[in-house]
Formats: sequence, C-alpha cells, structure tokens
Amino acid sequence: MMRISDFSRYIIDKKAFKGFILFLILFSAVLIGMETYSGFASRYRNLLHLLDQIIILCFVVEITLKILAEGKKPWNYFRDPWNVFDFVVVAVCLLPLSDTHYFAVLRVLRVMRILRMITFLPRLRLIVGALLKSIPSMGYVILLITILFFVYAVLGVFVFGSSDPTHFGDLHHAMITLFQIFTLEGWTDIMNIQIYGSADKEGMQIVSLWPFLYFASFILIAAVIIMNLFIGIIMNSMEESQKELAMELQELADTDKTTEDQITRLLDRIDELKEEILLLKKIKK
Repeated sequence: MMRISDFSRYIIDKKAFKGFILFLILFSAVLIGMETYSGFASRYRNLLHLLDQIIILCFVVEITLKILAEGKKPWNYFRDPWNVFDFVVVAVCLLPLSDTHYFAVLRVLRVMRILRMITFLPRLRLIVGALLKSIPSMGYVILLITILFFVYAVLGVFVFGSSDPTHFGDLHHAMITLFQIFTLEGWTDIMNIQIYGSADKEGMQIVSLWPFLYFASFILIAAVIIMNLFIGIIMNSMEESQKELAMELQELADTDKTTEDQITRLLDRIDELKEEILLLKKIKK
C-alpha cells in the first residue's frame, strides 16, 4: 500500500498539478485586478469572495501535500527559502482580521500571491537570486553614490542657492533635485535656469556657461558610470547563479548516471547468477 508521503510526492511531482497551481496564481491576480473596479467588485462581491476562499484553500492543500511529502521529517519543507516564502504569503491571507483598517492592509498583502510565480519559473528564480546576491556589493556602490550626491548637493546650494532657491535652496531640496537629474528627467530645464537665468531659453542671453560643467559632470559620473557599475554587479551575480545552477544540474546528472550504472551492474550480476544456477542444476543432473 502506498504511504501518504509517497502519494503526496507523486501528486506534487505531476506536471498537471504544477500547472494547476500556476493557473490559480494567475487567476488570483485576475481576481485582485477585478476588485480594483469598485462597481464590478460591489456587484459580484460574494462571488469574488467565494473564489478567493477556494483559491486560498487550494494553496493550503498544496502546502500540506508538500509537507506530507517530507515523510517523518516535515521540517525539511522549511529548509527551502522559496517554500518559506510560499508559506508566509498563504499564512498572511489566512489571518482572521475583522477590523476594517487591518482588512484593507490584508487586501493589499493579497497581491503578494502573484509573487509565488517566482517559485514556478526557474528563469525568474535565477534573476531574483542574482539580485539578492548582488545586494552586498551594491552597498558599496550606494555608499559611493551617496557621497557623490552629498558633495554635489552642498556645492549646488553654495553656488546656485541664491539664483534658484526652489531647486537648490537647502541641502534636502538639492538632494531631491540631483535625484531628478540622476533619472535624466527635466534636467535641461534646471540647467537652463543657471545658464540663461530662466527655464525658457528663447530670446534669453547666456548668463554663465560653466554650470553646464556642473550638470554634465554629475550626469556623466552618476547616471552613466555608476549605473554601469550597478548593471555590472547584477550581470556578475547572474553569471555566478548560472554557474551554480549548472553545477547542481551536473551533480544531479552524475547521480542519475551513477544510479543507472549501479542498476546495470546489478542486472548483469543477476544474469550471471541465473547462469550459475542453471549450470549447477545441470551438474546435479
């Protein structure tokens, strides 16, 4: 008789079961999107609530099967960070919150269920894993760009504070302005205020040309060089993640090959034993 753990493992390993869970995740996202339309949500409130409860129930069954598949060591389920993530997302949706304020927060947290797609798409898991691995290295780049922002912000306040107090009146306004310039959004209008004395350069005479060096140097250093550092760190992390994944797949392949070799040797040995038994029977006769 098949044990519960074996039966659970048999179910969760089926492609149809994985496809069904992926469909539920996508369908859950569609339901949440429908709830953003107040008229539709109020008209079909009961139906949407029923479907949402069914989806949550299916997710609970899925997690239960995965835990049962571990047999006598159910805690092994929580050794995988992605399983912990799935468990937390589903647990949040099961919180019994009756207060309207907390219920509003819960409805927002339900959007997290779409993030479960990460666990079903290996390529997506690879990208997320690479991003997580790049966080320590990004810390130094963030420190570097913070120093750069501070230096340019202080310089901007001292030089442009009197002529453009809106953007460079104090340190925090200058930091916000530099962040806007960093995104390359409307930075020419801010620069024209210093070069032409106004954001509208038509019919205006150039007051000073050196502010161009200030803005151009900041964009070159921050928006070009440092952003390339970010991209380089992420690409390096992705290469490392791909290498680790390739090594894991190779180890699995080697393990399967070793198992096949052992089975082949055992079958050959069984055939040899059969021949020896037949030979002994002939000798006895």
